[in-house]
Amino acid sequence: MKSLPRFTSAVIAMALVGLWQNSPEVWGQRAPGFEQKPAKNFPLKAPTPQMTEAPGPESPEAKAALDQARQRLLSYPSIQAKLVETVALANRRFTINGSYLQGGGGDLRLRLEFQVKLGDTEGSILEVCDGQVLWTRHKVGNDVRISRRDVRQILQAAADNGLSDNLITVELGFGGLPGLLASIGSSIQFDQYKEDTADGRKLVVIEGGWKPDMLKFWQGTKPDTPLPDYVPSRIRIYLDGESLFPRRILYLGRNAENLLRPKVSLDFSEIETNTAIPAAKFKFVPPEGVFPEDQTSQFLDQIKQRRQTRGSDQ
Repeated sequence: MKSLPRFTSAVIAMALVGLWQNSPEVWGQRAPGFEQKPAKNFPLKAPTPQMTEAPGPESPEAKAALDQARQRLLSYPSIQAKLVETVALANRRFTINGSYLQGGGGDLRLRLEFQVKLGDTEGSILEVCDGQVLWTRHKVGNDVRISRRDVRQILQAAADNGLSDNLITVELGFGGLPGLLASIGSSIQFDQYKEDTADGRKLVVIEGGWKPDMLKFWQGTKPDTPLPDYVPSRIRIYLDGESLFPRRILYLGRNAENLLRPKVSLDFSEIETNTAIPAAKFKFVPPEGVFPEDQTSQFLDQIKQRRQTRGSDQ
């Protein structure tokens, strides 16, 4: 069965919602064995017949802007930024605060931290990669879960099985913010491009909807079928007019009146590039008494299955 496109999982809010539902997802990753399926019953009002989620013709300008933004992100020796995520799903509304660190040279050094409070329960997610091992820590109240993945071993297995580094980093979520943009680009057809200004700052705004094969996964042969509440209809990205840094990413969904409204907004601020980041920020040592789950072999199995699937399709 076709799995949920990785960029949807990559919405960190979805990761935290999943955390509260015991579904381990974070930053574009799903632990092997946790597959999602399209929901069959939807609380949303069905769209009118003329309403369709199919995107318009692809905008070459929008596609080029997204590609250039990703290449810019990969070119920086380092990135530091604060981020705020606002979630407004049907039955969940909350704000998440976090920080993002990225090493340079495409060496996969990353650090992502989030804190959230839902009612009386506090939780956090931490992802740290030193370029060799990716550590993930989920903490809800006093419950702590830690997993590890040997990134280099997984990438080597991908290469041995004919999969590119770019593809596997996108699909397994190793690529941080550049990987997120690559994943969005692989699933979304951008049909809108415009230049705008906000608070005196020039912006490039691109927007698009699911590519046809992704829509078919959710809607089957009925294009009027509404998408599940946790699946966005469209994505809008606000790129800095000069640096093309993605300052805001909006995941848009339809309300009962079929109007597009943000389900999730991801805002970056206090952005610093090309500044020194201590190597210790990309290191992680599990606390005593907590035994990490090594998920490397499970991801290696996924790669083998991918190769077998490709072979059967040829």
